[in-house]
Amino acid sequence: MDEERTTLLAQALKSFIRDYTDSLARILSLCEQTGEVAYEELRNVIEPGDEIEEVLLTAWEWRLLVPRKSNRTLQWDDRLFIPGEGQVFECPLIIRKLISIASKTGKWEPLDAAAAISKEMSIEPRERVSKLVGRLIELAENGHISSLDIRRACRETGLMGREDTVISNFKAAGIISPALGYLPGIKKHRGPLYELNPSLLMPGVK
Repeated sequence: MDEERTTLLAQALKSFIRDYTDSLARILSLCEQTGEVAYEELRNVIEPGDEIEEVLLTAWEWRLLVPRKSNRTLQWDDRLFIPGEGQVFECPLIIRKLISIASKTGKWEPLDAAAAISKEMSIEPRERVSKLVGRLIELAENGHISSLDIRRACRETGLMGREDTVISNFKAAGIISPALGYLPGIKKHRGPLYELNPSLLMPGVK
């Protein structure tokens, strides 16, 4: 494991996470290439004194890692957080790009990471993806976004007519996930609601 890269990643994580940043950085470094990590791999990488379950819970709360095991669907609300032997945790594509950037710069840059996945999103130029994600961040309420807001953001960034493709690709990249059980939003909005990955919502992102 490249200690210099891990140190820079931990520095970036400290900008929005209080605890376990050194352990998180070491775990996320394992995920950068493979996109996943097994529970059994964690014992040898977390910092002495840190509890594996607490570190994983922090990663899950920020959607840095997502449990593979699901109750029904692949949406985050249906994932089962049961840390233990045999469990695998997935690292969303957008997080892997964030890890790559942070490991070089020491900064957590959601919009740069969004631009970096433009090819996977089939959206050019790359700046259009970062503008779209930035607009979704502005429109989000309590970390959630409605399908109407996504369509509005697509229209404003020159992606009118591609809204369904954007939603599908953003779900696959771990930028958003359906939030069928978000009751405050259901009462306020009509149409589907989505949770925006909270690690994109760190203070100062515009």
